[in-house]
Amino acid sequence: MENHQAGADKTDEISALVLDPGYTVVRGGFAGEDVPKSVVPSFYGIIPSGPERKRVYGENAIYTPSPNIEIGNPMSKNGLVEDWETATNLWEYAITSRLTNTKPSNPMTNGLNEKMDELKQEMEGVEMQEKPLEENPLLMTEAGWNTGKGREKPIEIAMENWGAPAFWLARSGVLSA
Repeated sequence: MENHQAGADKTDEISALVLDPGYTVVRGGFAGEDVPKSVVPSFYGIIPSGPERKRVYGENAIYTPSPNIEIGNPMSKNGLVEDWETATNLWEYAITSRLTNTKPSNPMTNGLNEKMDELKQEMEGVEMQEKPLEENPLLMTEAGWNTGKGREKPIEIAMENWGAPAFWLARSGVLSA
């Protein structure tokens, strides 16, 4: 009996993340908590920087006066995503800025080691891009009138881009009932 309980304790250590994207704010937090820890405006700033346009996220980005800034929103007023690339970046910002810790960097590349060229580094099998949710399952809300294509894209983002081990997409009206 004690062995069974010890195994159950190991699975309880990892909390599922909840992401609730909306037209005005993106809310995120851990399952079982009363309030979300991350509340980020869905609006983002677009700053022209040379030939490209830089996107900035968060309260400081859109509420701080800045010349030539444009304000955008990846969501339509009825809660459906119109710009998937920006929505993905915004959701990732909401998760990584307040919910998940950044992983420690390689001490060999932190600028303190002077003779990097003399050290041999084995890079085979190392992924170039860090996956922000590789340890946390994710529950994400959607509008009740979302289309089939609109349901497939968040699953693709969570599983392939973010590396979520498990994913559940739930209608916001059902969760609020």
